[in-house]
Amino acid sequence: MKTIVKCYWKSCLVLGIFTFLEEGTKVVQPIFLGKMVIYVENYDPANSAALHEAYGYAAGLSACVLVWAILHHVYFYHIQRVGMRLRVAVCHMIYRKVNVTRHHGVYLP
Repeated sequence: MKTIVKCYWKSCLVLGIFTFLEEGTKVVQPIFLGKMVIYVENYDPANSAALHEAYGYAAGLSACVLVWAILHHVYFYHIQRVGMRLRVAVCHMIYRKVNVTRHHGVYLP
């Protein structure tokens, strides 16, 4: 297990950063959406400052959706690659362990 951690800690750290950013955008989206709902509920045609604020919330919501869409696909691609590498590494460790135990005459059923 120590060897796997030594080999793959960098990729897991990068994936952790991707996960943090992806989850951060998912947390911020409802906040922007709530601000948009508040603007619609308290609509005042004479208040142009509120309109510009609502435009900012809409832009923020759109940016969050775009960032989430891009990060999600990048994250999923890299997590699949790391998963396959880990599977190969663990299978290799098991294979070597079985060969060593058979070579020394110790067979554990």
